[in-house]
Amino acid sequence: MSGVRIAIIIVNYRTPDLVRDCLDSLVEPAARLGLRVFVGDADSGDGSTAIIRDHIAQQGYDWAECHDIGRNGGFAYGNNAIYRRSVQPDPSFGYIHFLNPDTVIRPGAVDRLWEFLRDHPSAGIAGSRLEDPDGTLRAYGFRAPVPWREFFRGLRFGPVDRLVPSGAIKIENLSRTQQVDWVTGASFMATRAVLDDVGLMDDGYFLYFEETDLMTRARQAGYEVWHVADSHVVHLAGQSTGLRSGDRPAAPKPVSPIWLQSRNRYLRKHHGRAGLWAGTALYLAGDALFRVQSVLRGQRGRSAPHLWRDYLRGARAGAPRT
Repeated sequence: MSGVRIAIIIVNYRTPDLVRDCLDSLVEPAARLGLRVFVGDADSGDGSTAIIRDHIAQQGYDWAECHDIGRNGGFAYGNNAIYRRSVQPDPSFGYIHFLNPDTVIRPGAVDRLWEFLRDHPSAGIAGSRLEDPDGTLRAYGFRAPVPWREFFRGLRFGPVDRLVPSGAIKIENLSRTQQVDWVTGASFMATRAVLDDVGLMDDGYFLYFEETDLMTRARQAGYEVWHVADSHVVHLAGQSTGLRSGDRPAAPKPVSPIWLQSRNRYLRKHHGRAGLWAGTALYLAGDALFRVQSVLRGQRGRSAPHLWRDYLRGARAGAPRT
């Protein structure tokens, strides 16, 4: 490759075995592309740093290192801490690949992201196609969360979703490389120019929406965000957080407070307090219709407990601007 180097950043929190598997999947591209991999441990308290360092030493991975971040400040905080310590001081790193610990890199996955960004100067961020271990599509590209889309998210009614596909956040059946609003944070690469221009992730988000926020700011600054279909990465989703976005429990659980706080922060930050209230009202209107059609179909109790209370309290609290 050219003299511009690639840095990979991985935040670990109590998942040392997953980090070891992830590092093992990076052996070939590390040797061929000259990658440097920086793992930061977010105060796991379980010996993670020693376990990962021992694995690096035993396998002779001179392209990888692991250090303590100091505290568990969330996904954005961890990535930012690693970047500032290990990547930012070295100007030779022109591309930064943010990677979850619960991922396994398929052959060529890193190459495809780097090559795409190298060959498309207007693109600032490129994300991988995420798969289950059997190759089933898991996640890829998304549309921006905006207040009016909250209605369709609350309604969650298939016929309407098919009638107004642009109302959905997730772009369904995305099988080709395509420009999108944002890509999942589990595996994406950014140019150094983007991070220098728009800044790092907002560590006011503990978890969720931090990559969405970053990519929204990148697009506002004139950079394109792309889903790169031939960058294949296995994502053991939920292993690093204990939460699986695709799980469908038999009985709905309350909305995650962390997710709701991040959602509210994003809407207020990018659409103002009026946008947050509008998005909340539209979501609840959609949910009301969802409940009506559920009753008509004999499917009561499919909305999360205390959903209206939690959404209204969250909108009232809002989130401070940063």
